[in-house]
Amino acid sequence: MKWPYLTRYTDELPEGVGGEARGPLVRIRTKYRDDQGIHAHEYEHVRQWWTAGLVGAALIVVFALAIHMPQVASLAALGFLAHPLGYALWPRHRLWCEVQAYREQMRHPDCNGGFLTLEDAAERLANPRYRLGITAADARRLLA
Repeated sequence: MKWPYLTRYTDELPEGVGGEARGPLVRIRTKYRDDQGIHAHEYEHVRQWWTAGLVGAALIVVFALAIHMPQVASLAALGFLAHPLGYALWPRHRLWCEVQAYREQMRHPDCNGGFLTLEDAAERLANPRYRLGITAADARRLLA
C-alpha cells in the first residue's frame, strides 16, 4: 500500500541534511530531486508515521470503548503523535526508524545512478545529529 504524502523541494533544511519527513510532509533538497534513494528513505519515515499513527489511533478507540467512555474516542487523532514522540524521546525507536530508512535507501539509486554503500550509510547513521551514541562499526552491523 502506498501511503499519501506531499513532497516539497527546498534548500531550507539544516546543513548536511538532504531530506526530512515530518509526518506525511517531506522536504528534499532541490539537488536531490532525482535521487530515488533519498526519496525512498524519507518515504520510509512517512510509512512509519502512518503505521504508528493508525495503531495509536486504534488503541485510543479500543481503550475508550473498554472504559465505556466513547467520547474519548474523539481523541483518536492523538494516536498520530506516537511516532514523532517515540522518535524524539526514545533513542532505540529513533535507531530502528533510521536503520529501516537507510536500508531502504541503499536499495534505490541516487541521483548519479549509483547506490548508497553500506560504509556511507553507516557513517551517516553514526552521525551525532541522530543522537544515537553509536559508532560507524555499530551502524555497519545494524545495517548489514
